[in-house]
Amino acid sequence: MTRRTAWGTYTRITDALRQRITDGTYAPGTRLPSEAALCAEFRVARNTVRRALSALQDEGLITVRTGVGRLVRDEATKPRTRSENIAANLRHQIEDGRLQPGDALPSETQLSRRYGVSRSTARTALITLETAGLVTCVHGKGRYVRQDVPR
Repeated sequence: MTRRTAWGTYTRITDALRQRITDGTYAPGTRLPSEAALCAEFRVARNTVRRALSALQDEGLITVRTGVGRLVRDEATKPRTRSENIAANLRHQIEDGRLQPGDALPSETQLSRRYGVSRSTARTALITLETAGLVTCVHGKGRYVRQDVPR
């Protein structure tokens, strides 16, 4: 008897949700079902659903709006420039806890290498996060996730 494992289950959920987005079941701008509803539908733990949703967010198919939920991206919410894309990616890392309050953000040089952009483009992305109140700049040291960032 072969035991069915949960390994890779989140990828099956990611694929199913991606299919629903691409076939129009979840139209652009609409809210996805709650984590609890998805847990019940796929009969998995919340972490598994969160991992699938995080993958969709990394792909740029969905976005998170605090107090609203996860929405299918439409053209109005899609990042348009490279700096907006970098800022959206870093914002996602802050919102999902990969970058904790007090953590240092990658430097302009590191970001420019990672994303294949100029330092000016990387700087613009970091300034966008500062303007949004998510990070703070310590002159001569770098940029850090603010301690009082709402979760």
